[in-house]
Amino acid sequence: MQQVMLGNEAVARGLLENGCTFTYAYPGTPSSEILPAFLKQAKTESISVHGHWSVNEKIALESAFTAAMTGMRAAAVMKQVGLNVAADAFLSVAYLGVTGGLVVVSADDPGPNSSQTEQDSRMFAMFAKVPVFDPATPEEASEFAGRALKLSEEIKLPVLLRPTATLCHARQNFALQDILPQSRKPEFIREPQRWAATPKHRLQLHKSLNQKLLELAADSRFDFANSSDPNKKRTPYAIIASGCAWSLAADLLNETANNFTEHFTLYKVDLPYPLHQGASERLLAEYEKIIVIEESMPVIEYQ
Repeated sequence: MQQVMLGNEAVARGLLENGCTFTYAYPGTPSSEILPAFLKQAKTESISVHGHWSVNEKIALESAFTAAMTGMRAAAVMKQVGLNVAADAFLSVAYLGVTGGLVVVSADDPGPNSSQTEQDSRMFAMFAKVPVFDPATPEEASEFAGRALKLSEEIKLPVLLRPTATLCHARQNFALQDILPQSRKPEFIREPQRWAATPKHRLQLHKSLNQKLLELAADSRFDFANSSDPNKKRTPYAIIASGCAWSLAADLLNETANNFTEHFTLYKVDLPYPLHQGASERLLAEYEKIIVIEESMPVIEYQ
C-alpha cells in the first residue's frame, strides 16, 4: 500500500514498522508531529505501544534509554535545541550503550525559522560520539528510522536521526511496510560495571566506544563511493552531500544544461558520522576537485 505522508509522519511510520514500542518526546517545531503520528498510527494498526510528552528533552531521552536498557526498541524525539537540554544524558548514554535499539530523533531547523539558535545535530553527534543518519526525503526518513533502530541494536549504541525542517514538513507518496505485533518482552540484565560504572570502568567503556566507531567507519554498508550513477561517464569533479543538501544538489544537476552536469558526479552520504574513510580516500585520489555541500556545518568536510 502507498500513502502520501508528511516527513514527520514518515519518521513515526519507520519507527513502528521496525518494532519501536516506546517513544517519548518534547514538542517543538519542526519535530512536533512525530509523537502524535506514532500514537495515531499505532492505534489505527491496533499495535500496543507506550509514548507521551515528557517534562523536557532530557527526561524523554532517559525514559527511552530505560526501555532500551531492557532490550526493547525505543525513540526519543526533540528539535535541535532540545538536544542541548538532553546533552548530559546523551553523552552518558553513548558510553553506556543499550541492549535493545535506541534512536534519538533531533529535527534541525536551518535558517532558523522557529528556533532561537541555528544548530547542526550532526555536529553534536560527532561531539558525543554517536552515529548519525541524515535522510534526504520523507521516504528515506521512514527507511532510515528503521536502519537506525537496527544499527543501534546491532552495535549496542544510541543512533541519532537528523531530519531537517524542509524534510519534516515535505510530503511524499511512498510504499508502506506492514506493522507487525511485537512479542518482545523487557528483560533487565544486571551489569554494575556498565550501568553504574565508576571512572575506572568509564575509561574502558570509552575505549569500546572508540573501537565501535572505527569499525563503523570501515563498514562497507556505508561506503558512499558506490552511491553515484553507475552509468555516468567519468567526470573531473565530484560533489559529496547528505540529507536535504543532497536533494538540492541532485535537483540542480538534473535541471542544469548538459555541459554543466557532464563535469560533476554526485555522491550521497547516508551516515555523515562516522564518515566512511575508505570512500573518502578513494574519491580524493580519483577526482581533481571535490565540492562538499552541507547544511549547515561542515561535518563531512571535517572528517
